[in-house]
Amino acid sequence: VYQEALSSQFGKADYAYDDRYLLSATVRRDGSSRFGPESRWGVFPAFSAGWRLSGENFLKGLSWIDNLMLRGSYGILGNQLNVDPTNAFNQYGGGAGNAYYDINGTSSSAVQGFIATRIGNKKTHWERDKVTSFGLDGTFFKSQVDFSLEYYTKSIDGLLFVDQSPATVGGAALPAINIGDIENKGFDFSTTYHGTVASDFKYDLGVNVGTYKSNITNIPGGSFTSGGSRIGDFVRNEVGHPIGAFYGYKVERLFRDAADVTASPTQDAAAPGRFKYQDTNGDGEITADDRAFFGDPNPDFTYGVNLGASFRGIDFSAFLYGSQGNEAINYFRYWTDFYPSFQGAKSEDLLFNSWSSSNLNAKTPIAENASNFSNNSVPNSYYLEDASFLKLRSLIVGY
Repeated sequence: VYQEALSSQFGKADYAYDDRYLLSATVRRDGSSRFGPESRWGVFPAFSAGWRLSGENFLKGLSWIDNLMLRGSYGILGNQLNVDPTNAFNQYGGGAGNAYYDINGTSSSAVQGFIATRIGNKKTHWERDKVTSFGLDGTFFKSQVDFSLEYYTKSIDGLLFVDQSPATVGGAALPAINIGDIENKGFDFSTTYHGTVASDFKYDLGVNVGTYKSNITNIPGGSFTSGGSRIGDFVRNEVGHPIGAFYGYKVERLFRDAADVTASPTQDAAAPGRFKYQDTNGDGEITADDRAFFGDPNPDFTYGVNLGASFRGIDFSAFLYGSQGNEAINYFRYWTDFYPSFQGAKSEDLLFNSWSSSNLNAKTPIAENASNFSNNSVPNSYYLEDASFLKLRSLIVGY
């Protein structure tokens, strides 16, 4: 049982001159009980400025411009959400199975003991998200069209992530620590058209598109892995690569036959119908050094479509959201596409379209009850899938 608290103070100042030049500044100071006494408080300023171009004489003659504003901002946000409320403290516990001991030397006098259940870290501090943006907002043609365009950069200093200490520290839960820095940058664009067909029939059509590029700029040790599974970690976070990138052996194809195995780089458990991995470093042998980045969970862009209409007493609205270019690991294939993983339900691909001497161009490995380096024992690109999607998030019809 625990209690947690958040204490905040903030101040804000705004200035406007002739409704054309706008300035704003905010400073807030936050303290969270999730951090230790040495690093509990953080100060987070933010500044913004706007220039209403449509108020200037050189644009007043353009009647089709209702409003046009150029803006910029810089701010620092504090994040504490990825920290357990007891993160700063060493904790102990245990039960009869792991912390009781017959210290008196008899078989019926087990004495309660304790083991470390969590390793605390009092130096964990606020994650600082620094955001810089520049944008242009406008409304045109007597409010028929509005749009917004923004370029932004977001750098995360002191990324909060669970410590990656080796197993030699013991079985206690590891604390969240400030493990590295990340930089994201991209564009956001949105526009809406408000149309009128008749006095009792109106409609709206809106589109928004967003892009961002993720890049890890600093990590102690240069990298760490995560996304564990029975066969190892699929994710490697490394300086110079996007957050959450997929890492492992790249599958070129399946070995076609014995001659193909002989002509290929040396690979443990290589056989017809099993994975042929890419010799990334070109040394003629498949080893751990040939692992490489093979996928990215971050999308190329996301987009949305807003639809709305009203006719007399009837109104309609819909919102569609999509993500394009993002990839995912389908770990279910470990269970459905390999017999030694699980003896139960299997995929149709394994049952009817796996490799055989009469199906040399198959995409699914040979159906066999063997587990090894060349089929289901290591993370590889066989599990990678396109995760792009378009979904209808909301549909409302009213009367």
